[in-house]
Amino acid sequence: MNIPDSTWKLSLALPLDIIPAFEELLYALAGDPVPTFSSFEQKETPELWIFEGYYINRPKEEQIRGAIGFLNELYNIGQPDFTIEEVEQRDWVAESQKILKPVDTGKFFIYGSHDADKVPADRISLQIEAGQAFGTGQHETTHGCLLAIEDIARKGQPQNILDLGCGSGVLALAMAKLWNSPVTASDIDPIATDTTIENAEVNHVPLSSAEQDRQGVFALTADGFADPRLSGRGPFDLIVANILAGPLIELAPDMARHLTPDGHLILSGLLDKQQEAVLDAYRAQGFELEKDYALNEWRALTLKRD
Repeated sequence: MNIPDSTWKLSLALPLDIIPAFEELLYALAGDPVPTFSSFEQKETPELWIFEGYYINRPKEEQIRGAIGFLNELYNIGQPDFTIEEVEQRDWVAESQKILKPVDTGKFFIYGSHDADKVPADRISLQIEAGQAFGTGQHETTHGCLLAIEDIARKGQPQNILDLGCGSGVLALAMAKLWNSPVTASDIDPIATDTTIENAEVNHVPLSSAEQDRQGVFALTADGFADPRLSGRGPFDLIVANILAGPLIELAPDMARHLTPDGHLILSGLLDKQQEAVLDAYRAQGFELEKDYALNEWRALTLKRD
C-alpha cells in the first residue's frame, strides 16, 4: 500500500448542482496526483451540500479562492468560506483510482490512462484524464448524456451535431466516433476548447481546422448562439447541452431556433427537483419529453418537438 506522509482535507458548502464543475476545476489545479472528492447532504440546509476534497499536498488557498471566484462569475454562488486541515493519512492511489474508475455504458468506455489495459474490444473507447476542463466522464450528468446518445443512435444518424458547453469534449468526441457526421464542440471557456482539441488528438478523432469544414470535430470558443460563428454552423439536428438548469432554461428559445424541425435535444446538468422547471421552459417552445435518465439525483432528458 502506498500511504502518503500527510493528507489534507478541503471542506466547504456548495449547491449540489455546482459541485461537478467545482470538482473539475480542482482536478485542473491539483496536477498529479489528483485529489479525491466526496459530498453529502446536510439536513439543516438541504440546498447546500458539504463538499470535501482530500490531497497529499496542502492545497493552495489562493487557487481555491480563484476556483470559487470563477464559479461565482458564472453561477452567482457568492464566496462560501472553506477550511483546509490535515487529517489521517490514506492510501492515495486506491482512493484516486476508485473515484476515477472507467465508465462503461454498454456502447462507450471512458477511461483514464491508469485503466488503459482494461478497455473492452467491443466498446467505443475514449481516454479522458482529469484535467483542465469540465467533464472527465465519471459524473452522472455525462453518463446520462452518453446513454441518451446511445438511444438516439438506434433511431438513425444525425447529420449536424452540436455539443454546447463541451468542457473536455468527451461527448463531442463520443459522437464523432459513433457517427461520421460533423460535430461542433462549443464552450465559453477557451481552456475547454483547447482541452477538447488535445483530447481529440489523444483519441485519434479528426479535427476541422476551418469554420467551413464540415468534417470531424470543430472546437469553437463562443458565447452561445449570439456568436455568428456558432449559429452559422446550424441548424443542428442534435444538440447536446450538459450545463446547469438555469442556463438551460435561458437557452430554450435559442435551442428551438437552431434545431431542425425533426431534431433532438439532450439536456443534462440538472437535478431531479429542477426537471419540471426545465421541461416547462422547453414545452413553451413546442418540445415534449421523449425520455429521461435518472442517475441518483441527477437527470438527463431527451426532447423532441410536439
